Amino acid sequence: MKEQKAALARQLYMPAILCTALWGSAAPCIKKGYELFAIAADASFSQLLFAGWRFALAGVLVLIVAKCKGHRILPVRSEWKPILWISLFQSMIQYVCYYIGLSATTGTKGAVLSGTQTFFALIFAHLFLKNDKLTRRKALGCVCGFAGVLVLGLGGLNGFNLMGDGLVLLSAVSAGAGALVSRIFTPGRDPMLLTGWQLLLGGLLLGGIGLAGGGRLGAVTQNGVLLLGYMIVLSAAAFTIWTALLGKYPVGRVSLFCFLIPVFGAIFSALVLGENIFTLRNLAALALVSGGIAIANYVRETKTGEKQA
Repeated sequence: MKEQKAALARQLYMPAILCTALWGSAAPCIKKGYELFAIAADASFSQLLFAGWRFALAGVLVLIVAKCKGHRILPVRSEWKPILWISLFQSMIQYVCYYIGLSATTGTKGAVLSGTQTFFALIFAHLFLKNDKLTRRKALGCVCGFAGVLVLGLGGLNGFNLMGDGLVLLSAVSAGAGALVSRIFTPGRDPMLLTGWQLLLGGLLLGGIGLAGGGRLGAVTQNGVLLLGYMIVLSAAAFTIWTALLGKYPVGRVSLFCFLIPVFGAIFSALVLGENIFTLRNLAALALVSGGIAIANYVRETKTGEKQA
């Protein structure tokens, strides 16, 4: 029994926690990137150019990893439609809103608000998929999560602003829609090929919009390049590891760990940006959103081995 638990810790718990830590570090790293590359808070096109570099190169890295693992990396004709639809929601709309919105809010709030994409994914699945309806447990998780959003907005204009928090929340809506689109198009197809190309195309579009609008990186320093390199690697590594876990363990068992993403986001915002996360509103919102994700994704097994949500 102890050996089984130790093996599970090595093969599931530690890799899953690593992925959530990497994703949680994204929001504070983006804000730090704005500082290192001298991108002003109102320079939207420069922010999109920064995003374009990250995701285009992350897509290339995912495809390189896929090639090294023996995967086919050139899409066939029937795969371009899924790639474009997934890229539209998971890279293009999502990160236009996220990168611009994050410049007008804190890393802590950005991490907490982006965690609500889990709840939007559940709602979209309920509306558009016949075999994935909301259960009482999932509904309770959604209520807890959106209560966390309301807690963040209790401070009036200082607590919630449309150009910052509103756009980050809209990016979570797009990410939730992207999860639905992925569930529709991914079965029977190579997820690494789809993700590599959707990241590449999304990154090229974001970068193209940034360049067309006159965006530029105000400064290019060694620290800035190293940070960008880390963000590229975190996107490619987290996806590769997460995909491997989903191929080996039940989806509910893996996705349960998503509640840690806002937690790590808050921790890294404190460490990297020096933000004060220990306010009553931040902690309450963090607990509600993270708890809601855990509740919504929790799957228990009966004595007969049957999984129940």
